[in-house]
Amino acid sequence: MKGLISKVILIVTFFISAVSFAQGINRTSLLNELNKTYGIALSDDEKTYFGNANSTLVLELFGLDEKNLSKENRNKEIDKLFDKRDKTLTSSLGINKYSDIKARTDDKIVEIIKKVKQSKMVP
Repeated sequence: MKGLISKVILIVTFFISAVSFAQGINRTSLLNELNKTYGIALSDDEKTYFGNANSTLVLELFGLDEKNLSKENRNKEIDKLFDKRDKTLTSSLGINKYSDIKARTDDKIVEIIKKVKQSKMVP
């Protein structure tokens, strides 16, 4: 009986999380997550470069939903946009500083990419 109850709870939790992904991601929360450096200190100029690259990424991600792409093509475009952000940050922050940030944020960025691919962008 306990096993059955725990299975039901797990299934309900799964459906609740799937529904929350389908609801969407808004710009502010996505930008806030992308702007976190997790303890890496940035100069004022570096903060500006970092924020601008993330703002550009968010604008382009929200523009994808207007294109009505297939899921496969949308996912490819999302990957391209995150790669473009990486290249922009590498050139503006320098390879050493961006490598430090990437080492701290890589797992979180992977989670963000999965969420973006699974959800609808909500203004």
